[in-house]
Amino acid sequence: MPSMVEDAGSRTNFTIVTDVLPNQVLDVGRLSYYIAIGTVLLCIWLFQPNKQKCSISAPFFKASRLKWMFSADTLIKESYSKFRDTVYRIKTTEGVRTIIPATLIGELKGLPEDTLSARTAVREAMLSEYTKLCAGPHSDTLSLLLKCKMTRQLARMTPQLKEELEHIFATEFPECEEWTPFKIQPFMVRTVARLSGRVFVGPALNRMEEWMDVSINFAVTAFIAVTKLQFFPPWMRPLAQYLVSELGTIRRDLEKAQAMLAPVIDERIRDAETPGYEKPDDFVQWLLDTLPDEQKRDYYTQGKVQLLLGAASIHTTSNLATDCIYDLAVHQDMQEILREEAREVLGDDEAWGRKDSMHRLTKLDSFIKESQRLSGNVTSFIRKVMKPINLSDGTHLPAGTNLLAPMAGVAVDERYYPDPEVFDGLRFWKLRQQRQSEPEAGNRWQFTSIGDANMNFGLGKHACPGRFFAGSEIKMVLAHLLLHYDVRLRDGEPRPAPNMFMMTKCPSTTAQIMFRRRSAC
Repeated sequence: MPSMVEDAGSRTNFTIVTDVLPNQVLDVGRLSYYIAIGTVLLCIWLFQPNKQKCSISAPFFKASRLKWMFSADTLIKESYSKFRDTVYRIKTTEGVRTIIPATLIGELKGLPEDTLSARTAVREAMLSEYTKLCAGPHSDTLSLLLKCKMTRQLARMTPQLKEELEHIFATEFPECEEWTPFKIQPFMVRTVARLSGRVFVGPALNRMEEWMDVSINFAVTAFIAVTKLQFFPPWMRPLAQYLVSELGTIRRDLEKAQAMLAPVIDERIRDAETPGYEKPDDFVQWLLDTLPDEQKRDYYTQGKVQLLLGAASIHTTSNLATDCIYDLAVHQDMQEILREEAREVLGDDEAWGRKDSMHRLTKLDSFIKESQRLSGNVTSFIRKVMKPINLSDGTHLPAGTNLLAPMAGVAVDERYYPDPEVFDGLRFWKLRQQRQSEPEAGNRWQFTSIGDANMNFGLGKHACPGRFFAGSEIKMVLAHLLLHYDVRLRDGEPRPAPNMFMMTKCPSTTAQIMFRRRSAC
C-alpha cells in the first residue's frame, strides 16, 4: 500500500483480475463478436514491435509475452537463477524491462526523481492518463498524512479497529461450532475494507454497502481497464479508450464516492464553527484540515483520494492476510506457538490499545513476513530512467529505460535466505534473537522493514507509507482468528494454489478452509 498513490515503489497490482476478468470482458450474447475482435487484438499485441530502442549492454532472457502474462513468477525465477547479480532484460506484457539485481539497487535507490522516477513509471504502468489512477498534485500531501498522521496514531485507533473486527466476525463469519468449510478470501476482502474504511472515512460510511462496493470494486475495475488497454499499441489508445467500458465505470464510481462524501464533508465544515466541536479522527478530517479553504469542498479530490487509498490497500492487505491463513492451515504446529504469544500480549481488552502491543507480537510478525516472502511480489522497484545512468558494473542505462527488481528470484536465493524453499514461520524471529546485541540489527527483520533484498514495500523515499497500518491490520485479524478458532485444510487437499496474472500472484478466491471455534480462548 499504496502503489497507485505514486509514492510506492512496489508493483502494479492486478489483484483478483484472474477471477473477475472473464466475466467482465465477455458478454455471452455477443461472444462470437468479442472472440473475433479479441483474436485480432491479441495478434496485434503479441506481434507489435518493441519500441524501446535503448542501447543497453545487457543480456536478454528470451520468453514470450504470453508466457509472461500467466507465468511471470516462473520466468523471473528462471531468469534470476541464470543471471543472478547481472543486469538483464526480459520482454513483459508492458514491453521490455531491464532487471536490476539486489547487489546494484543501492546505487539507484537514492537518485532524485528527475533522474530515476518512480512516479512516472507507476503512472505509465497504470495508464493513469486514461484510468485516473494517480493522486496528481495531492501525492505529497497524501503520503505525508499516511506517514505522519495514520502511522503515529495506530495505537489510538486500535480499539476502534478491534470493535470493527469483532462486528464483522459476529455478522459475517460462520458459527463454526464444528469443523466448517469457508471461503476465507472474499471475507478477508470485506474485513480489510471495513477496517481500512473505519480509519479512512469513519463509521458514518465504512459499513454502508454502497461504499463497500465502490471502494472494493474500484481497484478491480481499474485494473481490468489497464489490462484491456494494454492489448492496444500506445498509438491506438486515444481511440481505444472509448471501447473500454470500465473507464466509464471508473468515472461513475468517482461520482458515487463524491456523492456519498459530500454531505459528510459539509456537515463537518458546518459543525467546525460550533464552540467545543470535537473533530472526527479519520482520513477525511485529516485531509480537510490540510487542504486550503478554497479546496475543502472539492468533493472530487476527496472522493478520488479515498478510492485510491482503497485501491492501494484493500486487496494487497487482504491477499496477504489470506495467504497467512492458508499457511496457518498448512503449518498447524505454528498455531499454538502464535496463539500463546497472542494470549501473553493481548490477554485483556485494554492490551489491544497499548502502544506497544502489536509491536510485541514478534513471532506473528515473523510468520507474516515469511508468508509474504514466498507469496509476495513477483517484481518490485518499478522505475523509469529520466537521465542516463552508469552503474558500477559498467552497465549504461539510457533515458527511457524501464526498470524492475526480481523479487520472486531474490526471495528464494539461498545467499539471503538459507533453505529458501522451506517455509519457516519463525525465520525472522530467530534472526532478530540472534542479532539482539547489534544496534538496530533486529529491526532489519521486521515485517515492515525494507532493504535492497527486501522490497515488497518498495524502497527508499518511495517505500509504501501505509505498510505499518497494513501490518497492524493483519496482526489484529490473525490474532483474533488464533484466539478463537482452529484452522486446517480440507481432508486430502494441498495448500490452495495461487492465481498468476502478469506481475501479480494472488491467493485463490474460491478455496475453502476448515475452521472450528475454540471452546476456551
